[in-house]
Amino acid sequence: MKKLIYVFVILLFSFSFMIEVKADYKTSVLNNKGATCNLHKNSTGYCLYKNSNLNSYVSGVIWLDTGDEVTILTSYPKIESKNKALCPGKYQYVSRQRTNGKTYYGYYCDTYLYSGNVSDDLKNTFKNAGFPESYWSKLAVMKEAHPNWNFKAINLGIDFNTAVKNESIIGRSLMQVTSNVNDVGYLNTNEGSYNYYTDKYNALDGTTWYAANYATVAYYMDPRNFLSDMHVFQFEGLSFDSSLSDDLYKNSINTIFSGDYLSRYSNDFLSAGKESKVNPIYLASLSSQEVSNGATAGTAISGLYNGMYNFYNIGATSGTNAVYKGLDWAAKTDSYSLRPWNTPYKSIVGGAKWIGKNYINIGQNTIYFKKWDVVSNVNKDSGENYVHQYQTNIEAPAQEGLSTYKAKNKSNILDLSYTFYIPIYNNMPQETKLPNKGNQNNYLKSLTIDGNKVADFDGAISNYNYYTSNTNISISAEKVAQTSNVSGLGSYDVSNNKSVNVTVTAQNGSVKTYVINIVYQAPSKPITDDSSAQDVLNEAGIKNGTYITGLSVGSDISILKTKITNVKSNAKVTLLSSDGSIKNSGIVKTGDKVKVELPKETKTYEIVIYGDVNGDGKISASDYVKIKNHIMDVSHLSGVYKSASDVNKDGKISASDYVKIKNYIMNTGIIEQ
Repeated sequence: MKKLIYVFVILLFSFSFMIEVKADYKTSVLNNKGATCNLHKNSTGYCLYKNSNLNSYVSGVIWLDTGDEVTILTSYPKIESKNKALCPGKYQYVSRQRTNGKTYYGYYCDTYLYSGNVSDDLKNTFKNAGFPESYWSKLAVMKEAHPNWNFKAINLGIDFNTAVKNESIIGRSLMQVTSNVNDVGYLNTNEGSYNYYTDKYNALDGTTWYAANYATVAYYMDPRNFLSDMHVFQFEGLSFDSSLSDDLYKNSINTIFSGDYLSRYSNDFLSAGKESKVNPIYLASLSSQEVSNGATAGTAISGLYNGMYNFYNIGATSGTNAVYKGLDWAAKTDSYSLRPWNTPYKSIVGGAKWIGKNYINIGQNTIYFKKWDVVSNVNKDSGENYVHQYQTNIEAPAQEGLSTYKAKNKSNILDLSYTFYIPIYNNMPQETKLPNKGNQNNYLKSLTIDGNKVADFDGAISNYNYYTSNTNISISAEKVAQTSNVSGLGSYDVSNNKSVNVTVTAQNGSVKTYVINIVYQAPSKPITDDSSAQDVLNEAGIKNGTYITGLSVGSDISILKTKITNVKSNAKVTLLSSDGSIKNSGIVKTGDKVKVELPKETKTYEIVIYGDVNGDGKISASDYVKIKNHIMDVSHLSGVYKSASDVNKDGKISASDYVKIKNYIMNTGIIEQ
């Protein structure tokens, strides 16, 4: 019997090696010159089929070209091609996720899927050129598809995280968000950009442009995310190439301007390129990005504002009325750039000369570098990066690069010789991804326990103490954002004390947990003694007179309650906010009240925290300002807040009081309570 069991185990063990393990994997699309089935030439998604019958198409997948990634879903078997002219091989089932968050699925010809294996020759070529290994595969795909393309590594010598952090400063990197409210997941939530308490973003340019967050900026700054045919032209050198014919340039310009009001100025853009030594295809793409209004003239190029034109929106800085700022700038005098721009020709040609002088010819010679100021020695005056940038729109390089690509593709000049200057940062992450798009707010607006709102509740603060003599409590809450979900609400038995977690999950998946520490206090014994409130406070060591003093900054209300009930367990102690509402949790603040109920008397005291002049429970610069304003007769303090201002306790409010607060804030002095 033992022998049979042994043989069975061996067989089972051996069988495990015979099982084929399938795993999905990513690969790049390689639509080389010989590919009949080419998605970018068919807006309906001609090459991606919905089902195994290969008789219906997947629409919306037009952003798929050489270098783009798809995921091969290996659980689906390959489908034999019905038309070898369209697909010499077989069809694989793949998924493609676009930056709009949508994922598309369908069958795609495996003939045009890159194997992912970079040849030793290409490895050595890219390695010797200074490219990190994470660049090799995508560069290899494009090089195989376009042998005449050249890639140069630009080692910036800048730490990637440092660059992203600087470009994420409020106002430097903006995104447009209009009707799609879910896109707010891309936006910055730092102070100055967003208010967590109201779930409101601050528009920084017009009514639709907002600051992008760190993860979004990182994605758009990472060159590896744009190493595909449709986006690589943001890295193309922008100098004028005299070896190309006028007809070639004009055909590409006309392609960019097809059906657009700008098409009437195609010859002027060619002239602008020659005069400025800047690629006219790029100039056309830039103008289309900045001022295109379809078949009609937008404000910037209509001539209706003081007779001025600005075809590149130069000087249209972020903020309100940006276009008019640009037109005011166009009205200034500058002989080199042909200003004032009172004709379309002067604006097109003069603007190109200005761009060439201020960007292209000083090192910011790609669409990428014009937006992201990371090239060494550009800012000779300031000596710093990140400030000399043509635009704040972080999507502009990809959009302008796409426009250039479409023009070259339609003009059949994709396979000419182009040089791409690809930036390399120090300490680059393995990859960067766009964040989840949903609302990021995970704050509570209020927290209610047993029908009473928690006094001084602050959505940013996660820990609260709650004192109760009830064995059961109920917890409810109000959320700031209606898109978030709240868990942990309901009824709880707290007779043995416990912590209750209330968790808020934002639409984008971010989580914030509020911890409520429940302190159960048995009901007080009947009050029968004749002690006075002052006697109790004195015995408890609590300074009292006109006010209660001597409490440390940031003291929890539990400290005050415990001190009193340790002396007289039958005392009823109620903490009140300055507005008279019951306060069951939080810290003591100037203006708070303590109500002590004894058989002999009931007495209410106000609390003074020296230095806490504004009654927020903290000592900060705002308290310093209030004392200063009082001394200068700008505004006046009274009552308990005036007493809190007498920090040195000399019976008056003077400069020595706000000096003590200043020293306290700077950790060079103390404030005795």
